[in-house]
Amino acid sequence: KGALYFEVHAPGVYRDLFGTLHAFDPLDLQMPLALALPAKVLSCALGYNHVGLLDEFGRLFMQGSNRFGQLGTGDKIDRGEPTLVHGLKCPLDVWCGLNHSLALLRSRELGQAVLGCGCGAGGRLPGWPKGSATFVKLQVKVPLCASSLCSTRECLYLLSSHDIEGGPAYRELPPSRAAPPPESPGPQACEQFLSQLQGCPTLAGRLAKVREAVGALSLPPCQKDFLWEALELIRHSARPRTPPVCS
Repeated sequence: KGALYFEVHAPGVYRDLFGTLHAFDPLDLQMPLALALPAKVLSCALGYNHVGLLDEFGRLFMQGSNRFGQLGTGDKIDRGEPTLVHGLKCPLDVWCGLNHSLALLRSRELGQAVLGCGCGAGGRLPGWPKGSATFVKLQVKVPLCASSLCSTRECLYLLSSHDIEGGPAYRELPPSRAAPPPESPGPQACEQFLSQLQGCPTLAGRLAKVREAVGALSLPPCQKDFLWEALELIRHSARPRTPPVCS
């Protein structure tokens, strides 16, 4: 019926997932815990202390620890219940790792792409070494036949399928159940971004801050992708060039 149940054996993981130890019973660790969602769950991805859920309407819900922004909610606030992630619609697959998350997306605006959020250290988020609290397009060339993904600290794996027309059988979300889109940062938040931008001593730091601000804006994916690509071009062009060696 699309229900989801947990078995959590460690109190620390339980606290990260649910934000409390109120219902944790160390004497009854085999009792499955039902997770309430407003729709059927088609697939789930379980990380070290966070979880991602895809429902029958193609919506992504995240829950658990958000210390590194691995929930993709635009902040670093933990969530003790499933929280809708805006901006991602009908992903082909979602994967949760130690402290980062990935989503495989196919859309008219982005084509076939891998998006990620959370910790970017060690190459976890190619192109975003400082990480991101929102899902951003990674610098990964994705084959059109990719259908699922997984990752380790150092590697990203894409499983390909010849049936490129196949995919999750999502349903249309009734208008009455559609959530309102998130609001863009207000004037105060924009002023705060500018203040932080002025405080960055290097060009690389300023570009990273602008990329973070773009991720927080409620722009269409194609516009966000254009701005991120433009910033990446600026970053590469600003690198100091080695002068030619005189013979």
